[in-house]
Amino acid sequence: MSAETTESTEETQPENIGSYVYGILRSGQRIPEGLEPVPPGSEDAEHGLGLVSAGPIAAVVSDISTDRPLGKREDLLAHERVLNAIAAETPILPMRFGAVVSDDDAVREELLDPHQDYFARALDEIADYVEFSLRGDYEQDVVLGRIVEENPAIQDLRERIRGVDEDASYYDRIKLGEAISQAVDTLRENDANAVLDALERYARATVVKEVGGENGAVHVAFLVRRDHRTDFERAVDDLGDAWSGRVDLRLLGPTACFDFLPEYEAPDEEGG
Repeated sequence: MSAETTESTEETQPENIGSYVYGILRSGQRIPEGLEPVPPGSEDAEHGLGLVSAGPIAAVVSDISTDRPLGKREDLLAHERVLNAIAAETPILPMRFGAVVSDDDAVREELLDPHQDYFARALDEIADYVEFSLRGDYEQDVVLGRIVEENPAIQDLRERIRGVDEDASYYDRIKLGEAISQAVDTLRENDANAVLDALERYARATVVKEVGGENGAVHVAFLVRRDHRTDFERAVDDLGDAWSGRVDLRLLGPTACFDFLPEYEAPDEEGG
């Protein structure tokens, strides 16, 4: 069963029960109530979340059956919900989804103790920050209409295939598809730059990510100071108003700093 203090219990953990690790935070922080562990709805959920501490840091853990494979979408979502709920209140370093060790003693001995300096430093670096993710999808008909209107070459290709048999216009149709695809890629790049121009002043760091789906417009992660959150969200609203009818923007967050973890530096061999 997951430890709530730095003391190890004398009970032997069953062989098929391991410790699932969500993330690392400072010792003494509390876990919000009502969070459901990974996997959601399982028998292990009754044990809830706990803390395994080692000096100034602690790991958020829960019991998990090692007989049950992880990887379902609901498992990943439960993992993210726990991290994001904690991140809204206190800094936490997210662990990769699916991190399971044999027991709480192993959490301390294999994870916390060897990397204590790194975890403490990394927590200091993200102490005043949270992550936001801005995603947007194009209104397809509107965007395609503008692309055709602003590109004479595409207009010409459309006219050339109009009313022509598909086999006879095969190569022109390929050219048209490629021209539209290139135009959309250019539009995505321009819109990503516009997002940065409008919002990066409120962020310590940004990451432009690959968009998903045919209609994907933008996907940018921002590392935002907690005390700049209101200004950042207001600027996102202004951008959404400016792009209304062309891009549907969605702001996700605050979340744990998944995209902005400080780099790990291996200890010096001589210094330990």
